[in-house]
Amino acid sequence: MSSIINTTTIVTTQTTLAAHITKADVIAYLHDKQQMMLLNPLVKSHTALPPSNSVAFYKSVPTNLKPSSTAEIEALIVYSVVEAQAPEEASGETWRGGWAKRFIPEEITYEVSQQNTEHGMFSITHAPMGVHSVTTWTVREEGGRLVLDKKGEVTSNRMLMGFIKTTLQESYDKLARDFVEALEKSVKGKGQEVEEKKADKAEGVTEEIAVETMPPDDSCTHTNGS
Repeated sequence: MSSIINTTTIVTTQTTLAAHITKADVIAYLHDKQQMMLLNPLVKSHTALPPSNSVAFYKSVPTNLKPSSTAEIEALIVYSVVEAQAPEEASGETWRGGWAKRFIPEEITYEVSQQNTEHGMFSITHAPMGVHSVTTWTVREEGGRLVLDKKGEVTSNRMLMGFIKTTLQESYDKLARDFVEALEKSVKGKGQEVEEKKADKAEGVTEEIAVETMPPDDSCTHTNGS
């Protein structure tokens, strides 16, 4: 929402996923808060805050993005995230791009909360200098293939938005690419685990059959003529 002081910029990405990836694969990864947090290579630490922080965090969040009861809000974990400053040549490494270099010399600390949905998830971020963002991930089917939609809504004062917009689309594009790459590795790893378990099981059955069919050891048979 825009106002006289603040303004909002929206960016989107759309990625068609590989045919072997299932919706269950995508949802499982999106719902893993730790993995989603670590998609950002600049994150130095993330600490879960007590429930009282969740109540304070969600006071400034629109009604349609939060539960109606205090108990449900307290159940939503808010993390305090410490993020290192990106190198000059890597301004697209993070959601904030290169704008923060002009104002924050070393690192930035912000708060983020993630909520799972039936078809994905969304994360809400409160950053310094009144910068707020909502990032929504949604997986859907189109033409027999899965498509991952990502939408970012960033709100800040109008002067600061001029800096944020310079690398915002690039930053969201990169995050979408990093997600797909991490998802591919995760799916491949799970596939290898399944094959290894099948191989181990088959090997165990073979050994069991071999033991059952092994002839008696003649060397252990003694007669009076020996």
